[in-house]
Amino acid sequence: MENIRLKYINIDEFEKDVYSHYVEIFPDNERKPLKLIKTSYEKGYTKLIKIITNDQFVGFMMIIRVKNGEYTLLDYFAILPEYRNSKLGTKAIEALLEEEKECRGILAEIEKTGLGANEEENKYREKRKRFYERTNFKKLDFEILLYGVLYTPYIFSKLKDDDDKIIEEILKIYEEVSGKEKIKKNCKIIK
Repeated sequence: MENIRLKYINIDEFEKDVYSHYVEIFPDNERKPLKLIKTSYEKGYTKLIKIITNDQFVGFMMIIRVKNGEYTLLDYFAILPEYRNSKLGTKAIEALLEEEKECRGILAEIEKTGLGANEEENKYREKRKRFYERTNFKKLDFEILLYGVLYTPYIFSKLKDDDDKIIEEILKIYEEVSGKEKIKKNCKIIK
């Protein structure tokens, strides 16, 4: 299971092959409605990706890149449970970094550790945090309160943009996808 390939798929293939895994893996409070995913895909913001190794579907990603945006947001990323702990996640991130090398960086949001609904959720958040740190994502020095959920943002970038530049880019992504007014009401940057 060495070779990882990222296969960009359309919304129909996502619904047919990936959506049930998305629902199974991500808790209801972390998922976007399918309608919002479809709208973002149709507007060209969201790219849907199957992670393939040896012709086997082993995981998926959803990334967002807006027009005139300089960063890519890794919106959702999961390796299917039966393939976890086999370095496929690390290899998939490496493949994504290669695919998205023309952008200034890759952003990831992790639900703040220690604030989960229960101990199991807190362990899962901590595991996510360690994964991104192992794959050379760096924790940013601010947090994002988005639709009532507190996120710790991480970035993979060889550039040294300051926080204000990164915040501007994050807000550009959010506003483009969700609308300026919704984001104004439902997003707060906490420094």
